[in-house]
Amino acid sequence: MKIFANSIILSMLLLIGCGNDSIPLLMNEPGNDYQKIISAEEGNIRFEIWTTGNDTLMTGYNRVGFKVFENNTEKTTGFVKFYAKMFHFTSSEFHATPVEPQYNYDPALGMFAGYIIMLMPSDTSSRWYGYYNFNDELSIDSANFDVGWDTKTKFKIFTDISAQLSYLITMTSPVDPVRGLNDFSCLLHESPDFVDFTQVNSANMFLTPKLDSLNHTSDGNVNPVYLGGGIYRGKVNFDLSGGWKVYDSIYYNNRCITQNGTPYIYFD
Repeated sequence: MKIFANSIILSMLLLIGCGNDSIPLLMNEPGNDYQKIISAEEGNIRFEIWTTGNDTLMTGYNRVGFKVFENNTEKTTGFVKFYAKMFHFTSSEFHATPVEPQYNYDPALGMFAGYIIMLMPSDTSSRWYGYYNFNDELSIDSANFDVGWDTKTKFKIFTDISAQLSYLITMTSPVDPVRGLNDFSCLLHESPDFVDFTQVNSANMFLTPKLDSLNHTSDGNVNPVYLGGGIYRGKVNFDLSGGWKVYDSIYYNNRCITQNGTPYIYFD
């Protein structure tokens, strides 16, 4: 039952953050302009992380691009792999966070493009460390970086107890829901231990939005389907005002992985 205990602990940490010294939320909305937010250097090697809308990585989904330099010459072919782990207090135990499986070079962007999902903000007692790899040829290990806390971030962790696997739903929209039809998009990751995460691209999702205050369920919803980039897209209809719970029943590998309680995302 260790995986179940780990999921409970991590869920609690996601709710409370990692302490009172979290980097505050930056209210910038994501845009199309990327700015450099992290630089990791060792000898003649440099990795840079660029993102949109903020001057740091934030909890939740981050669109990012990597730049790689050797002897100040920029790499424009190959791939980047990135791994991030957080150590709490003085403990040697750590957890990781979902990232793009491999960042490939995007000539239009001029960077190795993808996403990073940050589960928690950093603070004075809990710190994130990045592990960078280019083409299995160049690497930098254990480079500290900061993460801010976005109060609009929506996660849901749930466990398939019989399979001893945990899952993470990360919402990307709606950020500010409106009455009526909204885009619904999310990513799904699987983990046996919160150290290794696998992007799930072939699940079937079925949405049921409920407004508990009126015992009401909306019509006209569109179940999310996988469209690439790790993201499932659908539609959700908030046809009345109030706080909505969007239940997501998920089937993967010919089994219902939400049988121990259907997870929901709350919107108000």
